[in-house]
Amino acid sequence: MVGLILCIYLCFIVIVLEPFDTSQFEVKYKTLLLSGYGILVGVVFVVHGRLENLVYLKAGKVWSIKYEVISTLLFCFFSGTVLYFYNRTIVNNFLPYTLATYWRFLSVTVVCMMPVFVPPMIYLRQKLGERIIPPKENSIVLIGENKNEVLSMDKEELLFIKAVENYVEICFTDEHQKVISRTFRQTLSNVCEQLPFLEKCHRSYLVNIGTIKEITGNSQAAKILFVVGEKEIPLSKTYYKEVKNRIINYQL
Repeated sequence: MVGLILCIYLCFIVIVLEPFDTSQFEVKYKTLLLSGYGILVGVVFVVHGRLENLVYLKAGKVWSIKYEVISTLLFCFFSGTVLYFYNRTIVNNFLPYTLATYWRFLSVTVVCMMPVFVPPMIYLRQKLGERIIPPKENSIVLIGENKNEVLSMDKEELLFIKAVENYVEICFTDEHQKVISRTFRQTLSNVCEQLPFLEKCHRSYLVNIGTIKEITGNSQAAKILFVVGEKEIPLSKTYYKEVKNRIINYQL
């Protein structure tokens, strides 16, 4: 969408406003030839955007102002280079390519167009693009199968998750240390994949080791108590030893 808008915008500038003595340019297919500048810029923008995505992924899905400035300058350079060859080859019937004419095209034509072209481009990127704010280092996100079932919180706020048929009950604390529960359509195994730090303590329960206060009872009838709230959940004999060891290692 941004590439298309930029294409139309540049076509309007070149055809209607006629900068750089374009009004003196008289050929049979003048409008079509001048439209080529806008079309090429739109195509370059799309290709450049694909390359940006690769850099974005390689940088750990982080896009800073530094990356935006470098990307904008590279786009101007790449699009200017493409337009130079288009200008010399198609518009001017194979005029010779020289470093002098190439440098003049970049330093005069491209640089003069940047104040007119770059601000709208950056505005459109910000307006139509998706701004992804990376989660905090200690934050977690749990997603259910139904639409709008998304829950984000700090890791230490999650207490436990209980399986109830085709649903899971998520028990966590809010900013006021009040215990809250939400129900999502999801399986316990999928929750394990999303939040691998959770420990299985019962066939129907996953627990956050970091929020456990103590374990009461023996292995036959053990219960898990939490630092916050009065909730308690069962700890089965199968997972008793493993969970106790995990708590000891966590505290150490």
